[in-house]
Parts: sequence; C-alpha cells; structure tokens
Amino acid sequence: MKKPYQIVTRAAKESAAVVEQFCQANGQILLPIVELIESASQVVQDVIHEIQIQTLETIFTLSAEQIAGARAPGKARGEIRWHGSQPGRIKLADREVAVKRPRLRHKTKGEVKIPAYEKLRQDRGLQDHMLGVLMRGVSTRAYDEVLPKMAETVGVSRSSVSRQAVEASAEQLQSLREKRWDAPEILVIYIDGQRFGAHHILSAVGVDRDGSKHILGIEAGATENAAAVKRLLTHLRDQGLPTDRTYLFVIDGAKALRAGIDEVFGTAQHVQRCRNHIAGRNPRLPEGWKVPSRASPCEPGSQGSGMLG
Repeated sequence: MKKPYQIVTRAAKESAAVVEQFCQANGQILLPIVELIESASQVVQDVIHEIQIQTLETIFTLSAEQIAGARAPGKARGEIRWHGSQPGRIKLADREVAVKRPRLRHKTKGEVKIPAYEKLRQDRGLQDHMLGVLMRGVSTRAYDEVLPKMAETVGVSRSSVSRQAVEASAEQLQSLREKRWDAPEILVIYIDGQRFGAHHILSAVGVDRDGSKHILGIEAGATENAAAVKRLLTHLRDQGLPTDRTYLFVIDGAKALRAGIDEVFGTAQHVQRCRNHIAGRNPRLPEGWKVPSRASPCEPGSQGSGMLG
C-alpha cells in the first residue's frame, strides 16, 4: 500500500513556524487562546440568534401589514393603525430572547395582536421549524427562500413578502456564508458541533494573529457526520482559506473531523483534541485521569503528524 506523501511548500513551513512561535511565546496552549476558543461557540450562537431575531422582526412587520396595510408615517388611516413598536420575548432554541414587534391599535377596540408573534409564542414547534428553515437555507445557499418559507410558517403569505425584504435577508445570510478568507492570517481553527433546539450545527471559528475571532463557516450537521464535515471544510477551502499553510485545529476528537482535515488540508496539520469534550462525554473518568484546569483544556491529538508536543 502506497504511503500518502504531502509536498511541504514554503508557505506551509512559514505558517507552521508562526503557529509554533505564537504558542511557545505564550505557553504551549496559552490562556488567551483558551479564552478565545471557549468563547468561539458563544460567537456562533450570538450570530445565529441575531440573524433569527432580525428575520423574525421582519416577519412580524409583514404580519402587521397584512392587518393594517403598509406603514405610512404621519397618515392615520383605516380602522387599525400603527402605534410604533413594543418589546416582546420569543423562545429561540433553548433561550428566551428580546425582540421588537409592531404595535397596532383599533380605533375603538384598543390593542390588536400581531398574528405571527402570537403563533410563535404559543407553538414551540413552529420556532424549531423556522430554525430548521434558516439553517437549511444557509447550508444549501438558498438564501432567497429563507424569509418566504419562515414567513409562511406563521401564516404570512409569500405574496406579502416584498422583493426588497427578501434581498435584504438574503444579503445578510450571504455575508455570513460567502466571505472570502484569502487575506486574514488565520492561525487557529476551532471546529465544534452545537445544538440549537433539535438541530445540530457544525461551525468553524478562526483566530487570527491579533486574536480576533472570525466565523469561517456554518453547516447543518454534527461533528460525527462525515458528509457535513467535508462540506464545511471544502467550503473553507473554496472561500479562499489556503490549504498550503499549517494551522492549529482544535476539535472534539470525532473521527469524521480528523479524516476531513487530513483530506482537505493535509496530514501535516497541528491538531489538538479538546479534553473538556472528553470529560463532558465520559463522566466516569479512568483512574488517575485529572480534569484539566482552565489554563490547559486541550491535549495534543494522537493521530497523524505535525502535532504540537
């Protein structure tokens, strides 16, 4: 059986040196990097929730327009009229978030409820379904379909969704998904799977030389899903992340993740396996195993070459 050989380019040697110098200057797995990695998952959550909130607020406005007509500042007309906006709360995945919703009032009967908002408040299944629509749209790049499908879920007809609203929503999703990674000097790539309600989301967060975090990619799927892993890593490559450089990958130990890194980025990459994942999945640790401190939550991976020792 032939051994897989990898051509080590000058760029790969230089980037490997930068990664090692970066780590050695601050300790093997330095505390600042640890803090960045630990907050990477929160960054992904915040971005997804922000997109959801903006999309939902657009849908609430469309739902209000079906009752009161388009907002016309300074021109009160009809039985039901616009009265600014008011705060609301919606459960998204596993946490409640604040949203703004339009305020409507009937000339004689008082407050008028927004149908889309009321449906989401009463039916958790709709919330989960809408999250699924959002993530499928991001994964398949069907950005134009996300807002109309989410709106239909809560009774807003497609004909009520303006082209302008669709384009604004699609542009937001595209900016998350299609950003180029040729220019930023990424040193560390943290890949993790998270759950949002019933949905598994696979994300990659990059840390550059300055310590800034960048969401490199998001896919629907778990770290054990080989197809999802390959889609994510191939997307990073297609969006310009150089494969002839050496990175420090931090992963949860899933075989599909490691195999995907080897296939797309080569077998000479530095790979760290996060021990916090191991401890979390194995509450009964082997005798003599110590739960790592905050300053060293990762240990070197056990397969392949190019590991940090």
